[in-house]
Amino acid sequence: MTNSTMTMIADPAGGIAGRLCRLAALAEPVGLFGLRLGIGLVFWKSASTRFDGFGLSDQAIFLFQEVYRVPLLPPEIAAYLGTFAEAGGAWLLFLGLFTRLGALALLGVTAMIQFVVPLTGDGINFNPGELFLWGGALITLLARGGGALSLDAIVGKFLHRA
Repeated sequence: MTNSTMTMIADPAGGIAGRLCRLAALAEPVGLFGLRLGIGLVFWKSASTRFDGFGLSDQAIFLFQEVYRVPLLPPEIAAYLGTFAEAGGAWLLFLGLFTRLGALALLGVTAMIQFVVPLTGDGINFNPGELFLWGGALITLLARGGGALSLDAIVGKFLHRA
């Protein structure tokens, strides 16, 4: 063994693994920011199609009456709750404010899309690959939070100073 190999074995933080860990630590805030924006845009785009001025469109309520048919909830309430969860969760992710709460709300929407709507809907088929990507991104945000480039981090630093 060479001297540098022995050093890497004795001190893994100085080897390739250590360098990769430091690089990952530097990239994590940017990655979490990208996840927040990317997954937020998916859900914001969906929610924004249901608005008609400052309220829900008649078409949105019709979708929940005739197509989505969420069990146990009247269609009007399901339409408002679903749209609020999508829009509100997306904005929480955009801002990085209460990121975990926003991710949890959107994870609930994703679960409804995956498990309830295909059973009650009008032959709607969703792409499970997309839903696994959404779920993975949301679980990552739920576990890691918004990262250093979020209002959560800024507020957290401010509160820890007080």
